Amino acid sequence: MNEPRFPNDKGEDTWMVVQVFADEHWHAYHDIRRTVLFEARGLIGYDANHPDDRRDGHFPLLLLLENTPVGAARLDLMDDAAACVRTVAIRAECQGKGHGRMLMTGLERFASQHGVKILLVNAARDAVGFYGALGWSVVEAGGENPVLTKELRTGP
Repeated sequence: MNEPRFPNDKGEDTWMVVQVFADEHWHAYHDIRRTVLFEARGLIGYDANHPDDRRDGHFPLLLLLENTPVGAARLDLMDDAAACVRTVAIRAECQGKGHGRMLMTGLERFASQHGVKILLVNAARDAVGFYGALGWSVVEAGGENPVLTKELRTGP
């Protein structure tokens, strides 16, 4: 199957965001999420077979740097113009090096190609600054996970 790919166009490190289809990418996607979002936080119960990952309108994405998986996220379409960003994770040894920005750039391109105009995310409190630096705005600060939104540019 031909994977949608969203390569960088800045001539920097060779990276791309791909939609997860291949078994090896599914394994990397789940390994990154389990390690970063569960094990590193002392949580148990990660479900690599959760039905949301394969639901219609849900798009698991993987950041490849020099063909090595370093980040994962999922984009869930909500309606004709909005989508929710889920389970964003960058391998611990790759954090703080701009890889999260790369992942979100590819995710936003993917979302735009699916007609998304507004993105939402329920962010971990320690990730609010990251999203803010990428142009996201807090719309609901209360609760365990603040809700942020970003309007995507349309056109060239």
